[in-house]
Amino acid sequence: MASQERTYVLGGETRRRSLFNGVGPAQLVGACVFTVVWLLALLATRSLLVLVGGIVLGGAGFSLSRRKNAVGESWAGSFRDRASFHVARRRRSGAPEFAPGEALPPEVGEIRALAYAPPAAPNSPMSIIHHKNHQSGSWASGHLTATFEIQGAGDGLLPIRATNTAGLLFERLLGGLASAEIPVDQLDIATRVLPVHPAAYREHMSNLVVPTAPELLQKSMRELAGYSAGNTEEYRSFATVRIPLAHLTASITGPTDLERICEETFDVLGEVTRRVHAAGYSLRAVLGPRRLGALIRHLHDPDMDLEALDGINTVADGWNYVRWNEKDHARIDGAARPWYHAVAQIPRDAWPAQAVNARWMEHLVTRVNPATIRTVQAQFRLVPKMRARDIARIGLTYDTASARGAQKKGQVSTGETEASMTASRRVLHDLMQPVVAGTYPTVRVMVSAPDLDMLTAARRRIVSASEDGGITRLAWADYRHGRALLTTLPMARGIKA
Repeated sequence: MASQERTYVLGGETRRRSLFNGVGPAQLVGACVFTVVWLLALLATRSLLVLVGGIVLGGAGFSLSRRKNAVGESWAGSFRDRASFHVARRRRSGAPEFAPGEALPPEVGEIRALAYAPPAAPNSPMSIIHHKNHQSGSWASGHLTATFEIQGAGDGLLPIRATNTAGLLFERLLGGLASAEIPVDQLDIATRVLPVHPAAYREHMSNLVVPTAPELLQKSMRELAGYSAGNTEEYRSFATVRIPLAHLTASITGPTDLERICEETFDVLGEVTRRVHAAGYSLRAVLGPRRLGALIRHLHDPDMDLEALDGINTVADGWNYVRWNEKDHARIDGAARPWYHAVAQIPRDAWPAQAVNARWMEHLVTRVNPATIRTVQAQFRLVPKMRARDIARIGLTYDTASARGAQKKGQVSTGETEASMTASRRVLHDLMQPVVAGTYPTVRVMVSAPDLDMLTAARRRIVSASEDGGITRLAWADYRHGRALLTTLPMARGIKA
């Protein structure tokens, strides 16, 4: 039927799967190290006290590693964040977490800001950021990022057919970019939401009124402008493309000097923007070094306009602010006043377990009242079809084994395993379709306010809006909001490289 609403199962995962029933790699390594040390101590001492002590400590460590806090996060992880926060604060002795200088913030690490102007547009350079692989310490295994602004459709309420079509086009966009032939492994879509000043909105609405319109209509328009002025928002959307350097250079024939790499990056970005345009999003501009620096500066200090380039010469100028990290926020000493920021992420097990439509996230983007300064960023890690199929198959195998084991033990299911199995089956089914690949979606939200009480209220509004969209909880980056700011910048990064 033409009016039937298309539904989606997100990500194919509702929880962490592993061979040892949710035990992560770090927990497994820790358990192995503890077991080896304990056995060596037991062999060396042959003491009953060592035997009993090892059993007690092992049981206590296992319990703590599995313990959850009041909001469902790992208690051990929360304790680590709290301890790191207090240790870092004592070491700083009242100094800020970051102060502008020669180096960028530690979480950003080493980057190279490049500018490439194609021969056809020598006065319009494109900003390319080369990120070092901080795990291996190698530039060659790092990645490149480039950012462009896309024109929002501003379509409001749409018929179901139009919503389904938009969702299908976006699916094809991600599936095409996830092809093993295209050197792109991540696409970030960030929407910046800013309140519009009531006076500016009233003036805009007044200019729309034709002088010859009936007096009753003019009065109605003025009343409408007054009612809507306090909740009117402006939306700006940006896309950041992440390109693995090794994958890019493998496709280059001949010498791979800096000029050739920039040329190839420009061609890849052109292919991406072509596909984005085909998916229904119009390209507004590719950001150059100064525009990208101005965007980063604006995200730190919303008083600085997105289009203002004064004081911005390079991308690094976007971090030219003192930053303080507190338990539930990061404070930026802005040019005119301080700004307070808080960052949250939707945990894997908090995504809607039921099927949703293509606009399920609109509650976070357009339905936060009163108007709140925020950035909603959807990060899509692109997975080629063959690898996505293997991941879904292994996940379904684990879930099936878990369900059968619980059934044999007579345990009552919570429904989580069955929901996970349904998601995996849906992914395997979808991967049979053309131009479909895998994605690992991550959604983050940053809220900003010039006052702590306003930030607290903004956090409550974001939680309420997320619950309206079917999200069960948000994981706020408490004790590390300063570092978490990086995840909402146009860098296609997490806190760690």
